[in-house]
Parts: sequence; C-alpha cells; structure tokens
Amino acid sequence: MAGATSGVPDAPTDRLGQLLDAVAYAVWLTAAFAVVSGVLALLVGGQVAPGVKYGLFVFGWLAFGYGTFKLLPSRPWKDDDERGPFETAAGEDTQFQALVQRLPPARFRPVPVVHRLPTGVRVFLASLVMLGTSLALEQLFGIGP
Repeated sequence: MAGATSGVPDAPTDRLGQLLDAVAYAVWLTAAFAVVSGVLALLVGGQVAPGVKYGLFVFGWLAFGYGTFKLLPSRPWKDDDERGPFETAAGEDTQFQALVQRLPPARFRPVPVVHRLPTGVRVFLASLVMLGTSLALEQLFGIGP
C-alpha cells in the first residue's frame, strides 16, 4: 500500500485511509458545529448543553440537505469550469479539509485529494454524526426539556 500515499492518480486506492479521512471529517465537522452552537447559546443567554443539542440538530439537518445536494449527479448543461463559492478545483484542499488532514485519525493514513471520498459523502456522514450526537445528548444524557 505504499503507492496509496504517493499522490499519483492511478495508484491503488487506500480504503482504510479513505475511511479514516471520512471519519475524521465527520467528527471534526461535528465538533466545530458543537462549538459554534455553544457560543451562540451563550451569546443569546441560554445554557450551553441544550444550545449544543439544538444547534447540532439544526446544523445536522442543514448538512443532511447539503450533503444530499452534493451527491446529486452533475447537470449536463453545467460547465465543468464553474465552481460554487465553497468549491475548490480538483486536487485542492479547502482550509477545513487541510486542518482535518493534520488531526487524528486522518493524519495516521494521509490520502491524496484525488482518492478521497467525495465531499457530499463526507458531509452526509457528518450530518448523521451531528444528528446522532444531538439524539444522544437528549436520550442518553437527558439534556433539554
């Protein structure tokens, strides 16, 4: 599997590396939105734990929709050169993805950009982690009304 981290597009795909990258993306995106939710809860004068629970619920559904949208097939009339505001050219990392690559577990098995799972898959997985965390906060820890 030494060729899997070479950056060569036709090298064999490292499935474990892809899994670690997707898990890292989902966990760290969930953590980022949990922090944002906690800060927003403090700013409006609420309690942090219920704010995080509700924030992850809302952000989870938004990420679910965005991930689903990103998984749709490309439109035949769309030019390949057109990119949205949050998209990068093929082979480039976003700032968040570059940060995720430096954090565990993705740093243990780095995967070239061309071999990573599509952004839609990773965001969809992150949405499930966010919704699951929100549910766990409510059902397992009794947070909320």
